[in-house]
Amino acid sequence: MTGRAAIRVMIVDDHPIVREGLRTLLGDEPGVDIVGEAGDADEGERLAAELKPDIILMDVALPGRSGIEAAAAIRKKGLPCRVILLTSALGDDLKLQEAIDADVMGYLLKDVTRGELVWSIESAHRGAPVFHPAVQKQLLRRATGERLPHEKLTPRELDILKSIAKGKSNKVIAYDFNLTEGTVKGYVSVVLSKLGVTDRTQAALYAVKHQLVE
Repeated sequence: MTGRAAIRVMIVDDHPIVREGLRTLLGDEPGVDIVGEAGDADEGERLAAELKPDIILMDVALPGRSGIEAAAAIRKKGLPCRVILLTSALGDDLKLQEAIDADVMGYLLKDVTRGELVWSIESAHRGAPVFHPAVQKQLLRRATGERLPHEKLTPRELDILKSIAKGKSNKVIAYDFNLTEGTVKGYVSVVLSKLGVTDRTQAALYAVKHQLVE
């Protein structure tokens, strides 16, 4: 990037230690200039209008409005900022679609390396989208119409899965949904079969991984 102006980057994250980490990660990069930081969506949107950075590194899970909502608002205002969303865990299809609708330029995990982050910033600045490989797989799956295992569950089966993930026994689940324990046992078997797992622990881990429960 010799001879070119540094890419002006703003950081939006509610955790000071994360902001500090990103500053440290990018601080010695000659092609990147950290011009500001914010701790929530409202402050981030205000600073984006004031500073007009080239790139905004935006946390998805901000207090109040989410990073996706902030990105959409920034885009709606016509600000010349390209947003790269950062997250600790990839969201579900709905969250991904909201991010795409907000016209974000990237969606990355926070465990990204310095080299990967710098490359992503440079790519986004050139107008090239940068998405985590898992997000790319989600986009491909959506394009081909392929469904995830839990998307094949009926509403009742999904309720059973969520109860399993919360550690509830068949007896408690039966009480919660006014079912017999035998009926619950049948539902559990169907859920395990549809998810392609062999026991309740694996089912619970699946539910957590796909953010089906808090």
